[in-house]
Amino acid sequence: MTKENRTIWDSLKETDPRFTKRVNKGFGEITSIDPQWQIMKMTEQFGAVGDGWGYDVSYTPTDELIFAEVTVWTKSKEETHNAFGPVCSVQKLYRKTGALDDEAPKKAMTDALTKAFSHLGLSADVFLGLHDSSKYVNDLKKEIEAKASIVNKDKVKLVDNN
Repeated sequence: MTKENRTIWDSLKETDPRFTKRVNKGFGEITSIDPQWQIMKMTEQFGAVGDGWGYDVSYTPTDELIFAEVTVWTKSKEETHNAFGPVCSVQKLYRKTGALDDEAPKKAMTDALTKAFSHLGLSADVFLGLHDSSKYVNDLKKEIEAKASIVNKDKVKLVDNN
């Protein structure tokens, strides 16, 4: 694979630790990624949702479960339409108490989107297990803070010049 083939992957692979949290799923801890942050990263990379990128979702309910199938698409500047999927996720329709979980379809869709985004490289560091290393996370935080410091200094210079 050439570096050119990984341009999108490489621009999306690092996950800002401020937008992750450790979650115990009953079988062990995972790193959960804020879905709004993922949408922001897709928008930065491809443009506004519905214009530069988007997704189609279909739901299949059963008596106990809801399945969400998501297909993600992107458009290049040449108006080439690229799509991949469907990527599927499933959630239980009922809480442990027996009450209907009215958030189940949204949870299934969000999980399927996260899985689909990972195919583009979004948050690859989480899926490759790098966020399990405190050294990696601390180094990444320092790198992000250093980049933010440079950007903030540039903004101050722009304000001072006016």
